[in-house]
This record gives sequence, structure tokens and C-alpha cells, in this order.
Amino acid sequence: MDYYLNIFVRNLTKDKFYDITTTIERFSGHIVQTEKDSITGRTDNINILSCFLKMKETYPEARFGFSQYTGLAKGLSKIAKFGEILISEEIEQQAIEDFDITSFGMLSIEGMSSQILVCRVDNALGEIKFPEQKTKKHIIYRKNEIKSITNLLRVSNAILVIGHEGIGKTVFLNQLAADWSEKEIFRTFCPSYSIGRTLKPITDIVTQILGIYDIESLGEKQKIIEEKLKKLGIMDVGTSYLAILDFLGLNEEESILTKLEIKTRVEIITESVADVVKRISWTKPVAIIIEDVENMDASSVNFIQRLILKLAEENVCFIFSSSISQVNISGLKEFELRNIEKKRLESLIEDVIDEKMSLPPTTSFHVSQYLKLYKDENMLYLFNRYRGETTISNFSLPFHDIKMTIKRRLELLDEEKKEFLFTLAVAGVEISPDELPVDDKNLYLFDYFVKKAFLTKYFKNYIFTSPLIHNEIYSLIPDKKNRHLRLADYYRRIQGFEEQAAFHYLQTENYKKAIEFLMKSANLAVKKGGYESSINYYNQALELCQRQKDAVGLETLVALNENLADIYQSLGDEDKALKYYKVVLDSYKEILKE
Repeated sequence: MDYYLNIFVRNLTKDKFYDITTTIERFSGHIVQTEKDSITGRTDNINILSCFLKMKETYPEARFGFSQYTGLAKGLSKIAKFGEILISEEIEQQAIEDFDITSFGMLSIEGMSSQILVCRVDNALGEIKFPEQKTKKHIIYRKNEIKSITNLLRVSNAILVIGHEGIGKTVFLNQLAADWSEKEIFRTFCPSYSIGRTLKPITDIVTQILGIYDIESLGEKQKIIEEKLKKLGIMDVGTSYLAILDFLGLNEEESILTKLEIKTRVEIITESVADVVKRISWTKPVAIIIEDVENMDASSVNFIQRLILKLAEENVCFIFSSSISQVNISGLKEFELRNIEKKRLESLIEDVIDEKMSLPPTTSFHVSQYLKLYKDENMLYLFNRYRGETTISNFSLPFHDIKMTIKRRLELLDEEKKEFLFTLAVAGVEISPDELPVDDKNLYLFDYFVKKAFLTKYFKNYIFTSPLIHNEIYSLIPDKKNRHLRLADYYRRIQGFEEQAAFHYLQTENYKKAIEFLMKSANLAVKKGGYESSINYYNQALELCQRQKDAVGLETLVALNENLADIYQSLGDEDKALKYYKVVLDSYKEILKE
């Protein structure tokens, strides 16, 4: 049975108007229309009266009407006093067992030819009952694809899900993971925007496996790791414990492992992590999911490749996603994710906006962004009607291209919120509030943008819901260079953030500083055991030196080549080591000539 509600309240700000309307929609209601100082909604749950009881605590000047008829609900709200919830006779009969109700007798209502029985809801009787909260997710379930990939996992423990940007890989993996209640799932992603932070996807997975992702205290982390290793029955707890502490940077002082050769240390760390995952899989199947693997740093690629081989015979599967088929991990079975049929997307839109629409070729991401824009635009239209600022009686919205859709979503934000989102977009795809210079008074905006579907909460961090939305927002940011410079100067002062500083200096085209911090990033990578990433950083710095010869002196070139030679020598690659040592020797000859 449908019921109608009307809230008569004057002079709401936009935020307060949105608060009331979103509350109604969250608790089983739907906004039908607005007029000057009036909000009309429809619901199928009489317990929304409980929401009104709570709502009048925040909005004591509001007046509420509730009936099976639209006109009657409006009339009741107009004769109500501040904070009163008035109902008609048929509502009283259905609500009397759950609410304390006072009868006013027969009263005249504007627009009604005869008097009607009017009652007031004062309180709930016993435990207050609210309608079940609803979160409307405009998603199409990929049943057939989930069945296909499940079958593929029977013949392979490592699968690459391929699909172009916007096709819905993340949503597909969410649906797949939701069906895996019997598996232990560990999941992360590799952001495309920024230098690939060395071994970050692997440390994400390891901290999830050990259950320390949200733990702040160093001592507590160490204790949890030790207990986890003992509980799993690890044979050499001491070595595994030290190896994992070193790998995660949780040692308070250098252990003996840091003095080992790079290859030996990496092998011990890999073996320790593989042993933990293997033993977990003996109790419960394990799924490791890594998204956007084409952006993975070189050291993580090497680590994950070793992990796949070591766990090939265990009850462990690896799912990767990528927008391209050429990734650096071998032995993967490819699974192509195709576009959702246009008819299904059109049907989804029709279910939400109650209008038929013929779509051009598009993606599920584009459709989801259009629906978010539709909701924002519709709310603005309803607010303008509430303020008496528009005479347009019906709302509709054409299907814009993705650039226009995201641009318009940004335009609907006030300047403070827009500026905050720009700051996040310059900082990266993944943002840690603890690692960004954000004013405490603005911290609430992280969760605000989660509600608006610009961001997703990822443990303690926040990520943009898609690289596409990040790219489009970033393209609209004014004065990017100065914003990157401020972040570069911020990160260069913090130990352990050399990679972020290098990235932001590159964006500002301050090549001298970029080379300095690429070298520091390489040193940091070596300490983590990420020698492949270290080599990449040194090579990036060398390439910059060759392109920007005025940015550095001969001493820097010597140091770069010498460091590369030292790494290759420690890896046992004598030919490459000699190649770079020769460059160093020739450079010293040039210095002596001068």
C-alpha cells in the first residue's frame, strides 16, 4: 500500500533540504514533487512516521502530514503546528498499535469539501521501528561472466581479466568476490597516476593477510604478526618474523637479514609470505585480487610471479585485471570482459528515471555517472522548486558524453568542495588522509565524496571510483604546476615519501629536484628489497640527465652509473656491472683531464 507524506518547512538551506530528502529516500521513501516551502513524498512503509519523530528533533519548525492521499497529506501539514505530525483516520487505524496518538476530532482541511478526523502522532510505543534502510545500487549483475570465470579457475590458478576502461572490471570483481563467501579474499590495486610505489601492492596484500592493515601501534603490529605466525605453525618463526618485519618496515633496528645479499633477502621474504598464504589456504581457500596490474611496479611483478609459482599446488588463486593484454606476469589465462548490452543499460536507466532512452555506444561506467548526475540535477531542480525559483513543471536530462557528465557533476559542487576534490586529484588516485596536508575541518569531505560516488573507502584510505573519473577531474584543474609544487615541497620533508616527491617534481618540470628524488627513491627501493624498481628509478634519472643536460653536473652522472653498477654486481650480473663501471671510470678520466 502506498502512503503520501508532506513536510511543510520554510527557508531550508540546500544542505538541509538535501538532508531531509535523502533521509526520506534512504528510509523507503521517494520524493514525488516540491512546491514553495513544501516537500511531498511517497512510501510503502508506515514506519516512516518514526523518521518524522527523529526529524522534528533536528527541524522543530517542520510540520508533517501523512495520508493515503496526496492532497490530504499536503492539507494536514498546512494546519499542523511546528513539530506536529498529523495523520488521517485510515492511517490512525494502522498505526495505533505502534504509536501514541492523540485525536483532534473532525477538522476542516483546505481543498476538502467536508471535515475529516485528524490525529497527531506523539511518540512511538515500545521500541521505535524504522523502515529498512535502502541503498540503491544501479548495477547490472554479470551472472554468465561469473559462471565462465569460475569454470576457468578450475583449470588455472592465475587469471587476467581484460577490459577497456569504463567497462566495469571493478564492479565485476566485486560481484565475483561477493559470491566467494567460502574463500579468504585479499585485494588491492595499482594506481595509474603517480610513480609506482615500490612493492606497495604486495605490502597491501601482506598487511591484510596478517590482519594489521588498520593497526596504528608499531608494538601491536609486531605482536599480531608474531601470534599469527605461531598460530599458523610456521616452522622457523624467528626468520619469518624478522623477514616480514623488514619487508613491511616495522623493525625498530636493523636485523641480520638487512645485511644479506639482495637476492638472498628477497628469497627469504618471498618464501616467508608464501608459507603464510599456503598455511591459510589449508584451512580456507585463498583468492588474491590485484586490479590495474599493468601499472604494477617492477619489483611487485617479480614478487607476485614468484608467489604464483610457489603456490601453484595450493588452494590459492590469483585474479588480476588490466585494460591491456600485455602485462609482465607470465602464465596467466586471459578472460575478456565484454561490454554490457546496450538494451540492458537502457533498461537500467529507465528503471531509475522512469523514461525510455536510446543510448549511443557507451559503457557501464558512463551510465553510472549519468545516473549520479541525474540524481544531483533532479535534487537541484526539486530544491529550486522548493525555493519557488523555477516554474518548470517536469524534469528531464539528456545523455551527455562522459566529459560533459563529469564536468557538470563538478559544477554542481560549491567552491570549497570543488577545491578539496581538486587537491585530492592532484595528490593521486589513492589518498591517505594521514599523508596529505588537509585541514582537520575538511576531513568530513572524504566521506561526503564517498556518498557522492567520487571516492571509495579502501581500508583507511580513499580511492577515486575509477581512473576515468580521476583523469577527467584532473584535466579540469587550474594551476596544476603550483599545486604539484606545493605537494612536492611537502613530501620532500617527510622520510619515506621520496617517491611521491619525485613524482610531483616531475609534474612541475623541476628536473634537478626530480633527479635528486628519483635517486633517493632508488635507494629506498633497494632497502625494501625492490632492486628491479631501484634500477627503473636510476634509469629514469639517467634519461632525464640526457634530456636535460643543464639540470645536473658530472658528479650526479657518476653517482647514477656507480649505483647501477653496484646493484648489478650484487645481483651477480657482471657484464652489466662492468658496463656501468666503465662509464664511471671514463667520467673520472674526464674529471682528471679538467
